[in-house]
Amino acid sequence: MIKRALQPILQEKLSESKIVVLRGPRKAGRKTLLAEVLSEKSQQTITIDCADKKQRKTIAEVADFQTVTAGYSIIVLEEAQYLGQLQAIIDAVLANDAVENLVLCCSFEPALQEELWEALRYQGLELVLFPYSYPEMVQATGMGEEESEVERRLIFGYYPEIVADPQNAETLLIRLLEESVFTQLGAADRINKSEQLIQLLRLLAFNIGQAISYNELGGKCGLDNETVERYIQLLEKTQLLFVLPSYFNDHRYELKKSHTVYFVDNGLRNALIRQFQPLEFRNDLDLLWKNWVISERRKANSLAERNVASYFWKTHTKQEMDYIEVSETGINAYKMQWDKRKKIKIPASFTDYYPEIKTTGINRSTFLSLLTRK
Repeated sequence: MIKRALQPILQEKLSESKIVVLRGPRKAGRKTLLAEVLSEKSQQTITIDCADKKQRKTIAEVADFQTVTAGYSIIVLEEAQYLGQLQAIIDAVLANDAVENLVLCCSFEPALQEELWEALRYQGLELVLFPYSYPEMVQATGMGEEESEVERRLIFGYYPEIVADPQNAETLLIRLLEESVFTQLGAADRINKSEQLIQLLRLLAFNIGQAISYNELGGKCGLDNETVERYIQLLEKTQLLFVLPSYFNDHRYELKKSHTVYFVDNGLRNALIRQFQPLEFRNDLDLLWKNWVISERRKANSLAERNVASYFWKTHTKQEMDYIEVSETGINAYKMQWDKRKKIKIPASFTDYYPEIKTTGINRSTFLSLLTRK
């Protein structure tokens, strides 16, 4: 089994706090990780799968929940976002000294009181498990082996079952995509217009890293701009994709209200557009590279609990920086391309506008500097 870098962090949080939220996309390995962490306490643990209607019905009321979980000191609620009475259950657990831990294991952001969310996030008790990362695979297989697999990762990604069964990667990714998208998201959240949704997702997949307009996207897939924005926000909460806003300071020609979208995993992106050809037959190599590198950096930041804000920068004259990161240590901007033989050109207008920002080119040879940067 590939050891997850989040494991010691989860163990520490469980020892410090009564409630922990473990989020992440479906099939990223949350159940496997929890089973490993709680293996020595299996007799004390009860797991309830809230995606199962029968199991969910057994805890329909707080009194039912207390009856079902009586005698257990560790309670795991898988897909807890489906519980309409989740907040009431949490309140009951907080008042019960016999419960050592309540783990909310979710593939979609659960509806909790804002005050509770603030407390959990402030204390670092909301953890996110992504598909495998480059460093995790390096630790498992060695630097040389994983380095040789990078081209494959750009196409098929890092979901555990894809890594475990590469021969059936295409079939597994398409099935995983369907299970992740065409499902009820939370207790009160669902995407009903499946045909328009898949059109929207494919448009986003073809335009990763490009400045997008909700109006234009809506016009192409038959949705109004408010619905497009809501769908993208919901898909962010499922950890399938993430959005970067534009970085600007009222300089001439800068885009101010645009966004770029990236996918959490390259494999899902390629499954959407049904493109699994080797890199030498593709015309989207730089897009794949940007998605992979930025997603890997996002995993690293989440794991290190770094408080960063991420952006892109672009002008109406098509000058752009792919990724900008703002943290307490400063601001860094990155331009990315796969080919290490070509010099990466940093836009002169960016360095003129922002001489204080450090700029770096990231290619096939230099990506590790960004993934490991603190």
